[in-house]
Amino acid sequence: MDKQKRIAFFHEDDYCQREILPLTAKNYCLQQMGEINNFSQEHQSENGSFTDIFIRENSPHGIEELGLRSEQLNVALSFLPPYDLVETGYSSYRETSEATYGRGNGYEENIFWSINEYGIVNAIWLDIEIAPITIDMWRKVLIALGKIAPVLLSDWGCGLCVDLTNSSDIEEYIKEKSRL
Repeated sequence: MDKQKRIAFFHEDDYCQREILPLTAKNYCLQQMGEINNFSQEHQSENGSFTDIFIRENSPHGIEELGLRSEQLNVALSFLPPYDLVETGYSSYRETSEATYGRGNGYEENIFWSINEYGIVNAIWLDIEIAPITIDMWRKVLIALGKIAPVLLSDWGCGLCVDLTNSSDIEEYIKEKSRL
């Protein structure tokens, strides 16, 4: 009897919206977050919508520079079950996200990463919602990521940049996100 495949889905708009980057990208993240905030204030209409969109510049320091491999993430995150397949898309459209891997417990409890043609991790992002039932899991994920390499979490949606090698920064992020 075949085991049912575990399939994860992320909406294409959520790709790298809560992104793991090397700590060397911290100044870039803070500068971009400031520009995003200013842009948002300038382009918000009276009804709460926006009159334009902001496109972030590429970071001068990508996760690839750390030379991480899937095996390292799988070992560090072994407390989360792996997915057999990762899909992306929008609305009812779905497609396999090639060279993308994930571990997690379902909607808003996932970590995803993709690799380049050499097997080096070229993106890591979170599908994260911090609720009372998920606080411990997310704390464990963020601490594990900070132990693999000197990395930060750039939560572009709420403008927070978190040093994942610093446990007090992680705790402050969890506290802030659980209030939202």
